[in-house]
Amino acid sequence: MKTIVLTGGGSGGHIIPNIALLPYLKKHFDNIYYVGEKGGMEEKIAAKNNIPFYPIKAIKLDRTKLLRNLKIPFVLPKYIKESVELLKKLKADVVFSKGGYVSLPITYACSRLNIPYVVHESDKSLGVANRLAAKNASKVITSDISCNKSSKYITLGTPIRDEILQGNPSKIVTNLKLNVNKPTILVVGGSLGAKAINDCIISCIGDLTKKYNVIHLTGKGKLSNVKTDGYYPLEYVDNIGDYYAVANLVIARSGAGVITELQALGMKSILIPLPESASRGDQLENAAKSNFTVIRQEDLTAELLKDKISYTLAAPKPISNYDKETSQKITDQIIMSLQ
Repeated sequence: MKTIVLTGGGSGGHIIPNIALLPYLKKHFDNIYYVGEKGGMEEKIAAKNNIPFYPIKAIKLDRTKLLRNLKIPFVLPKYIKESVELLKKLKADVVFSKGGYVSLPITYACSRLNIPYVVHESDKSLGVANRLAAKNASKVITSDISCNKSSKYITLGTPIRDEILQGNPSKIVTNLKLNVNKPTILVVGGSLGAKAINDCIISCIGDLTKKYNVIHLTGKGKLSNVKTDGYYPLEYVDNIGDYYAVANLVIARSGAGVITELQALGMKSILIPLPESASRGDQLENAAKSNFTVIRQEDLTAELLKDKISYTLAAPKPISNYDKETSQKITDQIIMSLQ
């Protein structure tokens, strides 16, 4: 009986690609477990997908309060030791890591136990956890060839769930009672929401709803109390494929996962990347290499957003370049790491 452990957390971009692989992994593994942070988004998503979840402790690099990082060298060894014991208990044959701070104790534990592990990077450059894990990984799968450092790196792209490509717009039209004579804008701030985007949308919602249906995914705990015809605020949805299918335009952050989904669907899109002050700059890199309209957050105003919406809706639809074999190819690399 073969066992694979999936890890990665902190945001949807570090979790959802793991879920996209499940139908393919189930053909090869008797046991599939998810390891992440207790109470994190990964625990809830694993439960929804009937994957046994095991919590570990992890520590995140703090980019704003740097003094907090002084405790990392003292607590990380303890978390690695606990991860070693967990991998022994689970009898893991291989680990697939999507990165994020929660993955680091597990990948370090793999090295101590000589368990092969595969790292996947969705962004245009390696994140901190993946940079550290890449050294002893069996394989590093990337979405951009500029990440590749040696022969163990391979560019295959980011897996997306099959249902993303099979959305049913009629479900959303019926459930929300959309005006089918208006174009529909879908605003996606990411799984955790995006205050700057949310605030800008609310500031011009009256003007927007004169022309468009606006479906606004605000993020958990950030639901808007604004009520106006044509505006549909929701915290979070599981069936995002159906919402993409009904949309004429998507406004989103520029996490690698959402960009992959939008490119796969050939969606007209406006990206508003997380600024470098709030990240390592990966979203700016992702947006710059995309073929979508981009607004930097520091330039974001209601007037500029309305102008870019009109411009993007009038522009040609992007051409999809997604390889539908991506999930299978990544699964093949995981299987090869066992040999």
